[in-house]
Order: sequence, then structure tokens, then C-alpha cells
Amino acid sequence: MINILTMMVAAGLGASLRAYIHQLPVFKDNDIPYNTMAINILGSFLMGFTVMIVVENTQYYLIIVTGFLGGFTTYSQFALDQFNLLREKKTKLFFKYSLSTVFFTLVAVAFGLIAGSMFV
Repeated sequence: MINILTMMVAAGLGASLRAYIHQLPVFKDNDIPYNTMAINILGSFLMGFTVMIVVENTQYYLIIVTGFLGGFTTYSQFALDQFNLLREKKTKLFFKYSLSTVFFTLVAVAFGLIAGSMFV
């Protein structure tokens, strides 16, 4: 039971950090939602890194990966951003945002796995 409560607290902390980063002034007034992209890229790197380090420890995996990083990263906001770009008929920006987010999150998780494997 303590693992579930700890995971819930970690998810709340991850979501709070996401909300903080999401509203930073550096991300304002852009056609593409770089704030969501940056959050998901950072979260992907941290997920790859963390998975390599805590793969044997289910308790830490639940707390860090499922809890904190699950609360931090945001596929639902990514999907909403995509929908809004399509609704606003910004097709080129939709494809630029979608493809670059998917590409860079895959690259980030790969780099995270590589970096994490150096500590194992």
C-alpha cells in the first residue's frame, strides 16, 4: 500500500513540474507548442535513463517511472495540441510538430538508455 501512495505523490510532483515548465515565458507566443514537446523529450530521456538503473527494483520503477515520469510526460496534451493545429488548419505545423516530437522523443529515450547503461 505504501508503494501506491508513494507513486501517487511522485505523480503529483511530476505533474506539478510539468505545469511549471509548461507556463515558462520562453515557450509563450509560438505557433508550435514547444513546451509540450520539451516536456516529452526530457521525460523520454529520463525514462530511458531511469529504466536502465532501476530495472531490477520494482518499487523504484513504480515510483519513478510510473509515478513521477508518468505524471510529468503528457501524451494527452500532445494529442490536444495536434488536434488544435488541425482545427486551425495549420497542416504544415501539425506535421512538423507531430513528426519532430515523435522523432526527438525516440532519440531521447535511446540516449537515455545508453546513458543509463553506463551506470549499470
